[in-house]
Amino acid sequence: MPYTTIGRLLFLLALAPPFAALAAPTPDDGVTRNATLAMPAKPITSRAELNAYLRDTPPANSPLNWLTPGARRRFLDSLVYREHGLGGMSLADLRYELTREQAYTLLRLFGAQDYAVDLDALTTPRPATHDDAAGTLEAAYDRLLAAAEHAEGGAQGQAISHSYAAEFAPAQTDARRHALGDRDAEFLFRAAELAFRATGQPGYLADLRRDFAELERRHRVDRPHASDFHDALLVAHRDDEARALLAAYPVVERSPPPSMRSFSRIRNGQPSLWVVTPGTRKRELVRFRFNIRAPAQVIVLASTACHFSANAARDIEADPLLRDLFREYGQWVAPPGEVTAFDAVREWNEAHPALRLGIAYDDAALPMVERVETPVFYFLDHGTVVDTVVGWPPGGNLDAIRRGLRKIDLLR
Repeated sequence: MPYTTIGRLLFLLALAPPFAALAAPTPDDGVTRNATLAMPAKPITSRAELNAYLRDTPPANSPLNWLTPGARRRFLDSLVYREHGLGGMSLADLRYELTREQAYTLLRLFGAQDYAVDLDALTTPRPATHDDAAGTLEAAYDRLLAAAEHAEGGAQGQAISHSYAAEFAPAQTDARRHALGDRDAEFLFRAAELAFRATGQPGYLADLRRDFAELERRHRVDRPHASDFHDALLVAHRDDEARALLAAYPVVERSPPPSMRSFSRIRNGQPSLWVVTPGTRKRELVRFRFNIRAPAQVIVLASTACHFSANAARDIEADPLLRDLFREYGQWVAPPGEVTAFDAVREWNEAHPALRLGIAYDDAALPMVERVETPVFYFLDHGTVVDTVVGWPPGGNLDAIRRGLRKIDLLR
């Protein structure tokens, strides 16, 4: 764990009470009294335990009450439980409504407090005068999230675009934007960010830019807003703008964006990859053409944030024959959004020199991908997918990899 992360963890541990002392103050006759927080003796690891906690805990004594009603519902609905406890959750609403210290305390309910250490959360708590009432756009934002969740495969972007056009595009005028309440202005920004992240369409980035300017005008920009806008600028390959934003908002805890350049002319829509320049410490990404129509190759959709991808790389490198085949015929590719993870990509390449990871320039680099899952192995013959291997279970998937290699005549 990096020393900076350990330092933040110790800082948050110092702030977190063993069981009770943090709470939202309640004024009463000129005296501020802190309600005692009800923290379970052990983390909540099932839906039944969560229901019991919600049933038995007065709202004023639960850190969940720090969230607005809509944010609390979305967070609780996002919790996924596995056999041994919590298996997943969305931190989106925690970022926009809580500080790191508050998020740390809330996530202690589930034994997941470490996720708060580097969270792009608020730098100061929401003021007591903050308007918590649901505006006109919160329900629309819920429907946008539902459209994204329920769409199948490659239809997700289309579903998001359809929902956005019906419910958010009409508000993207100066007059309508200025007339919105603060919470609705924030949901407009979040909707544009979601639409751009899902589709990469420049029109959504333009909306996001104007929404960010509106939040600036209202003095409502904090770390989550600036961080999301910074990452969107990088995904759009606007590294100079992202660098300027970092200078204006030092609360965005990002390393300086890499410079982005191309050595050759690449047509619009032509598959291409961002590649970290090997053998140098320069913060630079270079764009190269990506030939997906080679006679035989394996394209691996992977992610630096996916431990299953790391496990697959480890197991393949441990087999000398597979390692050499993947070195010559394989290309590991991260989704376009990982252009924001330059340092992690460089660290991957240093750790796996035979399985170097590039970053897709845009969705055109991976036309065979319908839904982003990692790792996924595509075995191609002159651009045609002849076999696919999805995932990396605890026992590995080397037999399936060998079968795929045989289908494209790379293994006998």
